[in-house]
Amino acid sequence: MSWLWFSLVAATTLVPVFLSIPYFARNFHVRPDVFTSWYFGGVSIGVALWIALSEGAAALVPGGPRLLLGMLAVGVTFGAVANSSLFRAVAVAPNPGLPPVFLYSAASLAVFLASAALAHRLPRYFSAVSRDLDQLLGILLVMVGLFLIAGGWPLLRDLLHGR
Repeated sequence: MSWLWFSLVAATTLVPVFLSIPYFARNFHVRPDVFTSWYFGGVSIGVALWIALSEGAAALVPGGPRLLLGMLAVGVTFGAVANSSLFRAVAVAPNPGLPPVFLYSAASLAVFLASAALAHRLPRYFSAVSRDLDQLLGILLVMVGLFLIAGGWPLLRDLLHGR
């Protein structure tokens, strides 16, 4: 399957996740970071079962303990901060759909530029990637749209004046 198909499946199945965060906060007083912990516990179990059933349990342990520690370190640091912040933003945003759009748009721009730079500078470690100008412009257009949705110029003015 193509990356676009996987993206559509992910977008569709993330809808109930993002709706659940404010629902659990409002109706059960579950803090977003607590929800995040249990949610990703469930994600880990579900993905591990999927891999174990489709490829065998050995596929869950790629390349030994150093690689496992590296992957865990990325999750414990960047993954924990990113997802805890996202889930908190979803819980307090005026609409739970706004933070994911901002997060994924901003992250897409950073990853697009960084992956091109890393592939160019460190080809031994990073594969060549698409660097089409239309794709970059598409990401930038999404970010401009998000800026307008989030409040546009008044929001920027308030941020600049520390309000």
